Amino acid sequence: MNSHIDSSLPDDPLFPRALSKSKAPATLTHFSDAIRQPLIEFFTPKFNTLLDEIPGWVIERCDSLPAPMQQRYMEIIPELRRSRTLIEQNAVTFMDTQLHRFSQLEQVRDSKLSKLPDVDFEHIGLVDAADFEVAVAVDALADRLAHSLEPDLGNAFQRLRRFTEKLSNQTQLPFHPRALFQVLLDSLAPLSLLPAQRISLVRQFAIQLDLPALHELKALILPALEYAEVPERDKFQPNKSTVAPEKPKPVTSTSGPAQASATPVNPQPVMPPPIMEDGIPILHVAPHGGLVVDPALLIQQAKLFAAMSKSIASTPLQVPNPHPFANEQVLDQPELLSLLGQLQSAEPRTPMQQSEIQQSVAAVRDNIRQNLHSDAESTQVIAENETNLIDLVSTLFDYILDDKELPTAMKALIGRLQIPILKVALVDKSFFSGEDHPARKLLNLLAKAGQSWDENSKSSEVLYKKVEEVVFVVLTEFHDEISIFERLLNDFQDFYQQQQDRLAAMDARTREAEENRARAEAARTLVQQALNRRLNGLKLPMSIVKLLQEGWRHVLYLSALKEGTESESWRQSIKVVDALIWSMLPPAGDVQWIERLKGVSPKLLNSLRKGLMSVNFDTHQLEKMLAEILQSHQEIINGVSAPLVEVLDPENKANAKESAEAVTVQQAMTSTHPNEIKFVAMPVAQVASIYEGDTLSPNDPHVVEVRHLVVGTWVEFLQSDSSVRHRLVAKIRSSEKLIFANKRGIKAAELSMMQLAIELSQNRAAVLTEQPQMFDRALLSVVDGLRKLSA
Repeated sequence: MNSHIDSSLPDDPLFPRALSKSKAPATLTHFSDAIRQPLIEFFTPKFNTLLDEIPGWVIERCDSLPAPMQQRYMEIIPELRRSRTLIEQNAVTFMDTQLHRFSQLEQVRDSKLSKLPDVDFEHIGLVDAADFEVAVAVDALADRLAHSLEPDLGNAFQRLRRFTEKLSNQTQLPFHPRALFQVLLDSLAPLSLLPAQRISLVRQFAIQLDLPALHELKALILPALEYAEVPERDKFQPNKSTVAPEKPKPVTSTSGPAQASATPVNPQPVMPPPIMEDGIPILHVAPHGGLVVDPALLIQQAKLFAAMSKSIASTPLQVPNPHPFANEQVLDQPELLSLLGQLQSAEPRTPMQQSEIQQSVAAVRDNIRQNLHSDAESTQVIAENETNLIDLVSTLFDYILDDKELPTAMKALIGRLQIPILKVALVDKSFFSGEDHPARKLLNLLAKAGQSWDENSKSSEVLYKKVEEVVFVVLTEFHDEISIFERLLNDFQDFYQQQQDRLAAMDARTREAEENRARAEAARTLVQQALNRRLNGLKLPMSIVKLLQEGWRHVLYLSALKEGTESESWRQSIKVVDALIWSMLPPAGDVQWIERLKGVSPKLLNSLRKGLMSVNFDTHQLEKMLAEILQSHQEIINGVSAPLVEVLDPENKANAKESAEAVTVQQAMTSTHPNEIKFVAMPVAQVASIYEGDTLSPNDPHVVEVRHLVVGTWVEFLQSDSSVRHRLVAKIRSSEKLIFANKRGIKAAELSMMQLAIELSQNRAAVLTEQPQMFDRALLSVVDGLRKLSA
């Protein structure tokens, strides 16, 4: 979770907002490229040192823990050994993710920040307390370290922000301590740490970020700014706009991955009688959605198969160059099955390259005819009925292996099942007429699982090995017993369901994280609004502004998230804010007010101390702030005038004139001339609005379609000259945000509902409807091909 300190500045005449947005993407990318390697070299050794220290840290912790908790800590050590390489790789990956996200701030519309007019205090949900205690503790540590990076951190932020207003928060900078802590936490995810363990390890890592280390980090900033040619404050010049990029071409494919759950095995119901229409068999929709057909009706159109299948046309099932006077000897079915069995037994020992997939159907047919015996006396031939059935299976596999949904490597594996499936079709006529036939269901499930395989993901290796195992068992053990398919189907269904359960769990975690993030963003805005409204227009000591914005804001934030804004905890926290403000605004000549302040001051300081300690606020900073508050109270009691600043809410239009002279809270805290500051601007209360651009009418069909999308829907997006498919895993209705994940269940994109509607209306995206199973699609293609040829 990002820190909620907003470092945005109002308009400054010394620092004009004149840069063209056309230069922003290149500048941010150049800056990211320049700082990437130095930042990784800065982070990696310290991160590796932390990993080396974890076993010692675990043992030290266990000394003071009860036995059940000791076991929970000791489990970290073997898990670290197993996952060390992955964790180290994660560190670089997540660092690159931070840099990429920063470089894309201006290019990606969904990172736009907009002001939120108001937040509904009554409908902000409660969030898991442990997660947010981690976030608050990490935010506090990051804030403390960020102060040591000033003024370089603030200078870099202000210089880069002139290229994009979407850079609204210092924590968006990839070298900010909060960003580094996030890389740390994300990288350690394989260890499944408890919240207290995460906080403790972040603190351990923060110890390594001592002053020399922070000076080393600061030294990375200026060279990267210079490399990216980011001008200084007095050197910004407007740029000429560039030509708008060419719009991508529309997406034409509309087929999508099948639904991710296996259909249970059920008894095959009685089907309607065979029907022909214009000589073409009619497919029936079975009770569970599968397509069935009488194979005898299809075989009646066998003369058309060669026109539909290049494999059949190029490789007829007859002996090449038979002797002209040889007698034809028709193979009976047992002889044909024996011949096919010999070819099947050779399959596991025959490697097949991915480049040979398109020829695999023809290769199988060629193997069959090459094994037909022929001499001067006799020539073996396959009976017409069996030839037609083999042609039908060949045509089906031509369509299956040409399916664009199936990755090439999976086609290579499934293509090896041609001979076993052909044997099934020969011995069991219900293969075509029964949707619950185990061989057919296994073929469908293997194809469905294969669609989710990603050759670039190591986690997909398990799936590939399992499919390979099933295919190998079929090739080596299947003779004529159909029961082997049922056994393999049950086993693979269990495996596939486990894969889907893991994917569903990842989706649930992503959904929960995004919902929590939306609630957290709303809570930050709520807290900032509450402070801005109370402080606007008041003249207060800078120490009061600092304590409320840098310290008590965390108390309000945690109270809102843990217990809600209607809770007693929230009311008491707001009451402390009001009491602190009251204690700094003495009525002129009111002696009774002074006496009341003397009684209230100790209680108020005690409440501040307890609240700040509850959010793990830095002890040294806490005592320093409280001492400043006590000094301000004493000055008021003694009638001594102290320097005051006028606090401005940047969203209040009445403050426009004073805002020109105002500085941010962060700048005021690091100023070398604090007594000269007259106006301080509070951070803008804002949440992320992931899209600001063209809009459509609420009644537009694309808007309505997006509004009714359900979680699990696949959407295809155009990416330059290719397309990519993502699955909807979360709909955040409070912010109208849609979260998409890739095949591996990893978050891949987030868009607003309106943004997706715009993409759909301009043919840059397509909602994919659920498609029939692989075998059903092949049947549809065969029947459709027959209909076109007969027409």
